[in-house]
Amino acid sequence: MTSAAPAPRSSGGDRRDPAQRLRLVALTPPPAPSGVWWARIADSGPESREHALVAVGSGRFAAGTPVDMTALQAGGRRPAGWLVEVGYRTVDGAVVRLVPSEDLSDRCPTLWFAELHHATSPIAASSLLAFTGGPFRAGAVVTPREVAAAGLRMADRIGEVRWYNRSGIVDDVRVAPALRRRGMGTLLVTAAEALAVLRGWAPLRSDGRLTDAGAAWLEAAPPAWRPRLADRSEVLPDPDAAVDEPVGVTRLLKDYA
Repeated sequence: MTSAAPAPRSSGGDRRDPAQRLRLVALTPPPAPSGVWWARIADSGPESREHALVAVGSGRFAAGTPVDMTALQAGGRRPAGWLVEVGYRTVDGAVVRLVPSEDLSDRCPTLWFAELHHATSPIAASSLLAFTGGPFRAGAVVTPREVAAAGLRMADRIGEVRWYNRSGIVDDVRVAPALRRRGMGTLLVTAAEALAVLRGWAPLRSDGRLTDAGAAWLEAAPPAWRPRLADRSEVLPDPDAAVDEPVGVTRLLKDYA
């Protein structure tokens, strides 16, 4: 009659319960994204003439953490979970491109953008407008003067986000009716947030004044945005219900999705 050989003992003399030893090597899932952190990258090292600020929605770093990765020579690679890349010139900070990830843009048309600063506003405010078609390459960020020089109007936009620079409060998000529920609003807000961070302005947030469409988006907002979205405190009228609203592309809807 033969008997099973005794199990070999560990060289370290570990006498703990096997279940406890298993827990020491058990893999735990990465933390869920709790916010957006910011990576600064460069294709050719820190001396490159162009850098990029990348919004990343992952649990690798705490929300809002700036991480300088310019010394890594990323070669165009972006951190896992990236959302939007804002490319800019290091000499003057001018934005040269705005590239959304496929997760944000896969249901949207190919976009280029115009950045507008509201000089007549009593409180400093800016807008990011999205266009499609026309003479500019995908991801280009141009000025209103360049839009006009190309024979286009600012009213030809298909989406817009407007916010106050000092407080970060989003005053308006509009998406053309035919493009609602395709993620355009989320793309615009994320891109505007990256621009604000690049310039040292306040992070974007809401103040509770929402249309029904905005409230619906709040219900299913991405986890990265929820900490800065106030509960609904005031019901704004939906422009789509206004009888005298103009038709066409100028009849845009406040909408976050």
